Amino acid sequence: MQQESIDDESLSERLSLHVGGEMQLLDRACQAPQPTEIVLAPVELHQRNIQRRLREAKKPKESFLFDDAVGVSRRILDGTDIPTAAIDRIDRLSLIRGLLDESARISPMVTLPAGTSSYDPQYIEQIRTEVETITNFHPERITAWAETADELPEPINVDTTELLEAGLDIERGLRAQTEKAISDIELVRRAARELTATSGAAWNGTFDQIDRLSIFGLSSISSPYADFIHAVAATTSVDVHIYFRRATGDYLKERVPALFDISGPGTVVFEWCRSIVSCSRNRWSRQTFRSLKWCQARSETKRGVWWHWSPLF
Repeated sequence: MQQESIDDESLSERLSLHVGGEMQLLDRACQAPQPTEIVLAPVELHQRNIQRRLREAKKPKESFLFDDAVGVSRRILDGTDIPTAAIDRIDRLSLIRGLLDESARISPMVTLPAGTSSYDPQYIEQIRTEVETITNFHPERITAWAETADELPEPINVDTTELLEAGLDIERGLRAQTEKAISDIELVRRAARELTATSGAAWNGTFDQIDRLSIFGLSSISSPYADFIHAVAATTSVDVHIYFRRATGDYLKERVPALFDISGPGTVVFEWCRSIVSCSRNRWSRQTFRSLKWCQARSETKRGVWWHWSPLF
């Protein structure tokens, strides 16, 4: 089994990366009055497989709490005044239809990529989901996307920028139509933001008995998932272990430092654009300056949409 610790000093003591070695879990199985380790798996099937292996080895599972990132995030948020109600995919598609119809009648608040039909809400939702998966709507990742798009040859640069703007427009428009979370992934983002804002107190209030978080079965890692793990590792005393699947593990280990190389896990551009001016008065950085320039450019392009379409959570 290969193991690697992330380089960042604030995380290196808490976060370990593995390729294989999942069944070390069996060695930690023991009778316990309450769980001391959270076992996260991206899909329910993987959770069931782990529990089956425990049964076959006749190992107790009382020391483990089996859940996924959304479930753990809900538990964290339930201890706060942050709402956890979320709309499902059917509701999102319905809202997208209404948003597109309204844009067609009133003004083009949603910019769709060239050749994209406004009568295909499923494809438009797929664009939003892809932008969320890659950026988690974090301002630094969105800036990186925009800057990378500018460097691509034509017409790829235009297509790439249009995909980003469409995903952000749809997300922004959905937020304006409902007070609920746009998806379960939004709950993961809210939990990451709350952990960061409370310096881990939100975790301790819910999981004070937990000393280890183990994530199994990852063949890929999305930005929302990375930001949640980042927040846990950076703000709590919990040891975080990620077990990658062997087929993609070596590649993913190399990608994790880049995914974690952001400030404020859970921050979203929709709020951040409004606050960056006041924040930057105290701490200017090259990244802040670049992001502010990009944010202002998009604001001018959208006639101020970036600023007044920014509902707080």
